[in-house]
Amino acid sequence: MLSRKWKIIITLILVAVLGLSVLAAKERASDPHLQARTIQSIDDKTETVLKLTATSTLASAALSALPQDIATPIANKLADLTEYFLLILCVLYSEKYLLSIIGVGVLKYMIPLCCLLGIGFVWLNKRFSLQNNWFRFILKLLAVSLALFFLIPGSIGISDFIYDTYKSSINTTISSAESLTDEATALTDAEEDKGTGLFKSNFLTDAAERLAEKASGILRRFVEALAVLIATSCLIPILCLLFFLWLIKQITGLDLLSRIPLPKDKGFPRENRRAGPDKRTNE
Repeated sequence: MLSRKWKIIITLILVAVLGLSVLAAKERASDPHLQARTIQSIDDKTETVLKLTATSTLASAALSALPQDIATPIANKLADLTEYFLLILCVLYSEKYLLSIIGVGVLKYMIPLCCLLGIGFVWLNKRFSLQNNWFRFILKLLAVSLALFFLIPGSIGISDFIYDTYKSSINTTISSAESLTDEATALTDAEEDKGTGLFKSNFLTDAAERLAEKASGILRRFVEALAVLIATSCLIPILCLLFFLWLIKQITGLDLLSRIPLPKDKGFPRENRRAGPDKRTNE
């Protein structure tokens, strides 16, 4: 049983934590520079995705205009990648907005709620026990709050290690795609002027085949860049969420990963199916 002195000390500590949490939430909401590094990382990935989307679209349009439709299949594949880049873009924007919303929500509401529940637990319970359901609920709520608070910054910090390794390769892909677009556009213009006698048809065909071969290599680079962005922007946040949920389970025993019980089979029970013939036999 806690003495009155210790109850007062714990109450003062919780009140101080509550005040600091609300103050931090106010500063976090009014000053985005407190998260400048994380936001800058998201903005860098967003800019890269926008460049990849633009270059793949322009390259697709330029390749589809080549003579004899030599590079049309590759152009179609590049156009299909645009949908995936837009999906990654939506994920990045969601992370950017959730970073502020979740952070402020945890600091302004969830942490203060834990402090208020802690004060109530200290003064309303005669015995201080770690097995008390009230105390365990406070620990679970605090663990969930901290997991939500560190989820996005933690996942972005981990994904940056992978993204920085492939960043130069992605930039090279963008430059190569821009160069390919210029070459394909020039070849298309030349194909339109072939009637002047300056360019022969077989020369244009050979040039188009070389561009198609070059485009196939750039397509592979685009697929590699897409895989890196999916891993860093989508998979790693999911894995971090699963890790935090597992960590919460290990600390508090709260299993948020448990499956929801499936409804039982709505068909007739086996006993009833066997009872039918027995009933007819008795009759």
